[in-house]
Amino acid sequence: MLTLETPAARVNILLKGAELCSLYHKETQTEYIWDGNPAFWNKHSPILFPIVGTLKNDTFSHNGLLYSLPRHGFARDMNFTAEQHGADQATFSLQSDAETLAKYPFLFCLKVHYKLTDDHLAVRYSVENTGDDNMYFSIGGHPAFKIPINDALQFEDYELQFEQTEQADIYPLNHDGHLVQQGIPFLQHAAKVSLKKDLFYDDALIFKQLNSKKIRLASSKDKRYIEVSFEQFPYLGIWSKKDANFICIEPWNGVTDVESASGLLAEKEGICMLEPQQKWEGSWQIQFG
Repeated sequence: MLTLETPAARVNILLKGAELCSLYHKETQTEYIWDGNPAFWNKHSPILFPIVGTLKNDTFSHNGLLYSLPRHGFARDMNFTAEQHGADQATFSLQSDAETLAKYPFLFCLKVHYKLTDDHLAVRYSVENTGDDNMYFSIGGHPAFKIPINDALQFEDYELQFEQTEQADIYPLNHDGHLVQQGIPFLQHAAKVSLKKDLFYDDALIFKQLNSKKIRLASSKDKRYIEVSFEQFPYLGIWSKKDANFICIEPWNGVTDVESASGLLAEKEGICMLEPQQKWEGSWQIQFG
């Protein structure tokens, strides 16, 4: 585990998955990241790569061959290399190898860069196609925030505050874990969602057409908050495990397969394509106070 620190804040990052596991504000003695209690969910902030969500039948086809990938891919379960580590920033990398090529036939270099200031954490992803063929991938964040942030409050004391007033559908998962094709009205000229645990009894709230690129988690009963910015990510998932005291605000560049998905990786919704030696970069940020 590596630690980043400023006079006001401290961050811990695991080498496994290059996963953020603690974001601590010293002045208010506040921890913002879920503790990974295995009774509910043993992750903190996994990186979703090279897919986001679930493939139809957990398989995809490329150049006439079938491959199998678990939900959200494999990066979250692999050990990264710490390439650079300073007092307030660090870079982690994951390279394709025989293990990844058996289930994902592309040569790649994935880098994750964290930069901490006193009230802000920036997370930047870099994906490079190091092979000679076009590469297809999706990537996303999955940060889980402890809620209530203030231990004296309750889950239901919090709300999600969208940057803009929204008219937006959600796309639930069906009983087979596939994304429904037709959206369901959810935000009706609204900019806030009051949190209740039963909001997530049917899994995540998945958005495709938000105008907002910032969401704040806050309570009128406390000054502490979390704000996630995701300018370069077109999809957003909001999720909690049933009755758990956390909420995930997830910037995605990709999404779970619909039931009618062809199975061809190049046709997967939200997939990104990189030509040989090309690089994609995207970042999201956490503001905290």
